[in-house]
Amino acid sequence: MKTLVSIWILAFSLGAQAQPMKLYAAAGVKLPVQALAQRFEADSGRRVELDFDTAGAAQDKFQKDPQAIFLITTEERLVAAQAAGQISGGHMWLLADTVAGIASSKPTKPKVDSVDDLRRALLTAKTIAFSDPARGATVGKHFAAMIRKLGIESEVLGKATLARDGVETMKLVQSGAVELGITQLSEVVQADAATLVGPFPGEFDLFTRYAIWVRGTDPVAQSFVTLLRSEAGGSSFKANGLRPVP
Repeated sequence: MKTLVSIWILAFSLGAQAQPMKLYAAAGVKLPVQALAQRFEADSGRRVELDFDTAGAAQDKFQKDPQAIFLITTEERLVAAQAAGQISGGHMWLLADTVAGIASSKPTKPKVDSVDDLRRALLTAKTIAFSDPARGATVGKHFAAMIRKLGIESEVLGKATLARDGVETMKLVQSGAVELGITQLSEVVQADAATLVGPFPGEFDLFTRYAIWVRGTDPVAQSFVTLLRSEAGGSSFKANGLRPVP
């Protein structure tokens, strides 16, 4: 009887360890994190269950899911969430930086080297897509503030499509449904590097640093973070348009 109980306890323990580790992440890191999660599963046998959304929506899902282990969103959001007591019992590590900018479905790309160039490109474009600021999209919020400051808010919003996230923005660009897409350059490179226009110029440059929050102290979870921050992890981020943080 004692042996049977021991076997049952061992089987239960192994079953718990085999459970996938749930990760919510901003869409800007989708391709490198997908690739690294696949590599991790092949090496360790432990699956990472992935869910990508805007930075704000990913954070909201994580906070509502007590079973989730990982959250990848902006460093700023994670610091604020810790300070507000919205997340606790874990640790944060920096991962990679990305820059916001513009993609175009047109063969001839607009010039955006200066603020005047940017204003002209936005006014000239017939259609524009960007992530819905109401869903917590980092670039969407920045873009909304930018067009207000440029004094062209009504003109741009009158021809704009609010996308769910950067991935949807790029689908609209790739299909030709919109002329310009506003999103992270990493998402542009991942979707179709041929559509790349460039970053926002001057005062409108947007630099975003992604970080990962790990809930709990599971050593297997820690080993996944080690992979993300390794040389191989850095190479995967670079290949997909992000800059790994040393």
